[in-house]
Amino acid sequence: MTMLPVIGSGCFPRLAGFVLLLAGLGIPALAQTSEPAQQMPGETEDVTAGATIVRGRYTAGDANAEWEAAIRDGKPERIAEWRSYGDFGSANVVFTFHNGELMHYGEHGRRRGGQAGSMDGFRRVELSLSFANGRFRDGLKTVDGIETEPTDAEIRAAQLQAKAALERLASARPAWQDTSRSTSFSITSVPETVPSEEARRLAGAGGEIVFRCSDTLHAVLGAAEDRLVVETRDRPPVTLMRQPPGARYDYFGAGWGAERSGEEIRLEEASGRALICRIVSAAPPPSALPPAGQ
Repeated sequence: MTMLPVIGSGCFPRLAGFVLLLAGLGIPALAQTSEPAQQMPGETEDVTAGATIVRGRYTAGDANAEWEAAIRDGKPERIAEWRSYGDFGSANVVFTFHNGELMHYGEHGRRRGGQAGSMDGFRRVELSLSFANGRFRDGLKTVDGIETEPTDAEIRAAQLQAKAALERLASARPAWQDTSRSTSFSITSVPETVPSEEARRLAGAGGEIVFRCSDTLHAVLGAAEDRLVVETRDRPPVTLMRQPPGARYDYFGAGWGAERSGEEIRLEEASGRALICRIVSAAPPPSALPPAGQ
């Protein structure tokens, strides 16, 4: 398990390039809180002055990501992520929230798929998706500068990833809740939930969703959703198979039963112990892209 620092100010090593990204998407940028920011031409507002900054990282499928969250009065306002998909590309992502609800998803990335759009074989993709009351409102997608419509899969993925980002932040709450009114506090630690490669393989690696059930237990749902893999720290993972409609559990096996309700899973052990598992990572590799101009 990797332990990452939570730092109150002065912790944006990639801010300079990211401000340009956000300005291009029309999204307020993250900024340092240690001293007033000097406004530059075209720069957006300083949304983190007086906010608490929390940092961490996670792994989801082929994606490895670092994240930074700006929290004000105990509520997240912005969560920025820097993702690497290995050979599939990379992405910078910003979630904007209001009272815990996703308001905007912005992405600037490089993806493989479809017809190559440049000499290096990557397509340049930008997504700007707006939401209201938990529902998609409108959005814009460009591929190599050509406007197209966001797909339903991309809209759904943005919502899932926002839920996962909030849950990761919630799991780190003990590290920052007592100091949420301070803009500079001591280094502490945020745990990372990373299923083993074996658990991912059993679930059907590629596009899997990771659920956190406790500090020592998580579940992995493969893209096909035909099996759920439960892994407890220091124990081999076990597989629960999808059950037919009408069965007591949605997934069952190896002494466990699981019921899925929306973005949560209720996991029951043979002893009677029950746990609620919530999504902590849902960032699958970039989807295939259409040929240029489509």
